[in-house]
Amino acid sequence: MVVKGSKAADKGAYKSRFLAYKKAASVAIAIAVFAFIYYDYHAYYLGLALQVALPIAILVVSGLAIKKLLSLKGGYGMVMLSGEHGIKEIDYLAKRYSRFWELLSMWGMVLGFGLLSYPLIRGRASKKVYAIGIISNMLIMAFVLPFTSYALLFINISRFNLISSAEFSTTLPTFQALIYNFTYPGAYYLDYLLKGIVLVAGFSGYIIALLVANAGTIVEALIKSISINSIAPLHSSTPGVAPVIPGIDLPLFSGILSLAIILIIHEFSHGILARSFKVKLKSVGVLLFGVVPVGAFVEPDETEVLKLDKKKQNKIFSAGVSSNFLAMIIFLIPMLLMLPFVLTNIYGHGVFVYSTTPGYPAYNVIQPGTEILAWDGNAVSNLTQLGTAALRDRPGSLVSVATSTGNYTFVAKSYNGTSRGVIGVNLYEKYFPITNTPLKEIAYFFYSLFGISFMLNFLIAVVNLLPVPGFDGWRIYDNSLKKRYINVLTAVVVIALLLNILPWI
Repeated sequence: MVVKGSKAADKGAYKSRFLAYKKAASVAIAIAVFAFIYYDYHAYYLGLALQVALPIAILVVSGLAIKKLLSLKGGYGMVMLSGEHGIKEIDYLAKRYSRFWELLSMWGMVLGFGLLSYPLIRGRASKKVYAIGIISNMLIMAFVLPFTSYALLFINISRFNLISSAEFSTTLPTFQALIYNFTYPGAYYLDYLLKGIVLVAGFSGYIIALLVANAGTIVEALIKSISINSIAPLHSSTPGVAPVIPGIDLPLFSGILSLAIILIIHEFSHGILARSFKVKLKSVGVLLFGVVPVGAFVEPDETEVLKLDKKKQNKIFSAGVSSNFLAMIIFLIPMLLMLPFVLTNIYGHGVFVYSTTPGYPAYNVIQPGTEILAWDGNAVSNLTQLGTAALRDRPGSLVSVATSTGNYTFVAKSYNGTSRGVIGVNLYEKYFPITNTPLKEIAYFFYSLFGISFMLNFLIAVVNLLPVPGFDGWRIYDNSLKKRYINVLTAVVVIALLLNILPWI
């Protein structure tokens, strides 16, 4: 009887494993099919509205289909894959390397809150961690963030690479770029101001300052739009927030893989710190929007978390941010090692038309998306070359422009009554991969994977430091400030975020 029972148990276990594998295979096939449809549709030029709307619609439909097919939790295209897989691995890391994860979380708090973080980490080994964290902040500002410009090559948001036809100076996003390519008067002092903010208030203060500052420029543009009864000034201002969607704003496959890696790193770190403090984990999972990973979660027992002292709670809350900062540095290394090969062998670049200005000769003649090949007989492949060629243009002079759609000759008009002659084209410099061999294709995939992971680890870390409900930063602020202060700070940040969205409307 014992043998028969054992065989029955084995048969039941085998059947259970078979069903689990069948379900996993079904998930993989469903995701692969909808990923192919998503990739196939977004790959063709459909116009800006359809380029965004159609892939999102496909993601919603694919999410609903996957949910129905596999009886998963979710809705509106969102699918939740959850279970207990991964909890054993989290337990092992928490038990084996508990001290490392605790020190890492304290280091992340110093990066997040600068000199103001000392009360949050005060205790055993805090002075060394505090000093290392402050030095790390300065090193990241000086030697790491400037390389975000190379990672931005993969983000396909043309508004974030605009070039003014009047000044030929790069307009960069305060929220996405966060780099030091300032080209206007006073930029030297702004650089030092930002470094001072990071020193005192960490990257939480940094991102808040950038959002508030950019909100101020948008308010100024809004006032100007109201005064002249035109939406143009508002639409020409740079938004501080934007969606980053694989297949639209990022390479599809390396973008999805990067997001999955980053989200798992972030959430598993929360779980590891929770387990190191003996907090029970209920489940581990991934949240998909269609086929794209948009979230991961490790669900601790919140009642047990709240029983911990606030210092331990803050360590749990900062663990994800800390790991993202560390992963940012790790992914930067292979990106830099591949950079010389990629820039010299894979990337081409050119100057493209973003828009034309009403009242000037090129308006409605040269279409957006047109590549500028030569200016006044001078071949141009970057904005520096074009700017040099255009310096000779005066009001009334003939300007010859060779483009990808044909050759044009315009009579230049004065720019704002000056002696500068312009034709009214707003330009941006675009980099694009030329992957015409298998080696280049493979190199581009890995370089984009490392570059996107480097950039998004930083962005996810600093965004999570914001004092907004649902973010890690809000829980740390809520544990550390009086309620009235956190309410005021949260209100300021939420208003700034809403203002930063306005240029997209």
